[in-house]
Amino acid sequence: MTEKLLTALKFGLLWLGLGILQATYELLMLYSYKIDPGGANFWVLLKSYIVTSFVAGVLAGFFILPRVNSWLRTHAYGKALLWVLLSISVLYALMSTLGSFVFNLLKHGGRINDPIILSEVATYMQGSENLKNYLFWLLVGVITIVAIQVNDKYGPGTFINFLLGRYFHPKEEQRIFMFLDIRSSTTIAEKLTALKYFAFIKEFFQDVTPALLRAKGEIYQYVGDEIVVSWTLENGFKNNNCIAAFFDAQTCLTQRQGEYQEKYGITPEFKVGIHCGPVISGEVGIIKRDIAFSGDVLNTTARIQAQCNQLGVNILVSDAISTQLRLTGTAYQLQSVGQVDLRGKAQALELFTVYHSPAE
Repeated sequence: MTEKLLTALKFGLLWLGLGILQATYELLMLYSYKIDPGGANFWVLLKSYIVTSFVAGVLAGFFILPRVNSWLRTHAYGKALLWVLLSISVLYALMSTLGSFVFNLLKHGGRINDPIILSEVATYMQGSENLKNYLFWLLVGVITIVAIQVNDKYGPGTFINFLLGRYFHPKEEQRIFMFLDIRSSTTIAEKLTALKYFAFIKEFFQDVTPALLRAKGEIYQYVGDEIVVSWTLENGFKNNNCIAAFFDAQTCLTQRQGEYQEKYGITPEFKVGIHCGPVISGEVGIIKRDIAFSGDVLNTTARIQAQCNQLGVNILVSDAISTQLRLTGTAYQLQSVGQVDLRGKAQALELFTVYHSPAE
């Protein structure tokens, strides 16, 4: 709830800035036609825009935008876009009415039910000025949603990195990687039809991805029935996010195991390997550009995850991860599984499994 509220406040501040920009633009437009609205009238208009744009941004960020994201992920785009348009329109109608009342109360004084206030509000709501503002804020709403979708598609922070050109030239950086793979996927595929197996994979991804994002993970790739997640060292080790993501995703699946049994006759389980180290990162591709990582860290992480079956555990982390986790006073416990020979590696690597025992 706290994270959702913070996100809503961010949208509130963003839309507040746009409200101030709109009020300033309208003032400059009047000046361009050699019309002086008067300082008092401008300040009244600015105050009303500040109130309504901030409230609208908070309401959109708290109630509408998260649902829009869900609609676009789980419904046909035509139907989802219709709901988007309707939601933004309803929100605008409410905020436009509120803004008109605020403006006229500040301008004329008196009470909310004074005839002059009601008349001014009714005139504004039926006028071209209201239509102009509706089109402006409809565009703001659509651009906001498109930005969220682009961020959702490329992963949090990735699109900004594209715009800033941070990966235009390859560079070395330290990153954490998690390879998350569905257990017994071949057996599951043999039990289900091709279409049903695809639906199963899609639903699995939809259920575990939010947990990975809550832990500040960046979805690097979806590969078949596997998800590759990446963190900066700061985000991955803060609050032990890189292992917290695993247990949070497990909880999400446990809560829906009855639905999986009913739909597919299967309760999905998964295993993960986590490792960190230096990688080379940079933009690749011409037609479809993307940010790619290369280095031994990714190969080693894949090999670590593959050992989960042999060792009978669902999570394995490398020694490089274990030494940087801060588990004192937490519900997490590390247990060494010993030195393990990994395919393609000259030296054995000590691996650890992780247990989570939350307080009753």
